[in-house]
Amino acid sequence: MKAEPISHCAEVLGESKLKKKLIYRVAALYSVVAWVVLQIADVVQEPLGLPEWFMTTLIALIAGGFLIALGVAWLIQPGQETSESPSQVLSLESILLIIVVAALGWLIITDISQSDSKPSSLNSSSGIGRPVVVLMDTFAPRGVYDEETRQRSGTNADVLSEVLGDLEIITQKETLGSNWDRESQVLEQNPSLVLIHRSAFFHSMAKDLEVKYPTATEQPSVVFNKHYEIAENKLVAFLGYIADQNPNTRFVVYSRGTGGGWADEDYRKNWLRKVESRFQSLKGRVRPIPVPGGVAKGSWQSPEGRRVIRALVKQMLRSKEEQISK
Repeated sequence: MKAEPISHCAEVLGESKLKKKLIYRVAALYSVVAWVVLQIADVVQEPLGLPEWFMTTLIALIAGGFLIALGVAWLIQPGQETSESPSQVLSLESILLIIVVAALGWLIITDISQSDSKPSSLNSSSGIGRPVVVLMDTFAPRGVYDEETRQRSGTNADVLSEVLGDLEIITQKETLGSNWDRESQVLEQNPSLVLIHRSAFFHSMAKDLEVKYPTATEQPSVVFNKHYEIAENKLVAFLGYIADQNPNTRFVVYSRGTGGGWADEDYRKNWLRKVESRFQSLKGRVRPIPVPGGVAKGSWQSPEGRRVIRALVKQMLRSKEEQISK
């Protein structure tokens, strides 16, 4: 009479162990496959121009699928834990991952469809995806406009990325140093527009070579001016290289006025004439602008700075589309 309860207890314990074993197997397999999916997603997100919420949504879906997988594994009867169980587990995981990928694909297609249906002039000229805007600036402290950005070792490109973040564009940030040589990588991004700090190369060079900056009451030294001339030559060479290789790229060159005279419109017009005479391909494609606030208070975070740069980006991308459509 006592043998039956003991046998029943043993059977219950055995079933519990089998359930735990199955759940552990499901969890392990799901984790491995999910990790692979996340790695692939991370690689393809930028090249495919997928939305910023792509990774967040994918992680949420995979997490939800993980809980569902564990729940289904718990409901499987222990008596089914035979030699066929591994294939059953694999089938279960495959179905769940297919559901996750299908749901994500639907979300991406929905986002793209909504973007294409908007009457925005900021869609790319080819009609595929959104225009790429490359933001180029230095991490050198003297070239960073805002103290908060300097404290976190950021660049003005980080600020511009936030200011332009809600436009129908893809922003790509490029950090410039004195030895920067990634022209080909910028070209590969097929940018519609490049926003670049006029003094970015100079500030990077001055930091590395410890060039002395003049005070408010001093005139720039010969050494200072010579280094600025070298850095600006590199800037113009970069603009010319991209313009020669990609006839659809336009440029915004901004500065608070480190090189002197930049706030004066005639000075900028004369600077532009020299640039266009050196590279004929740049004619009509470069817009030199001062940062609102000048040397002392210039910032893209200010209300005026935000208004100016947002309006200019929209205008230049719109005029680019109109020119190509003719």
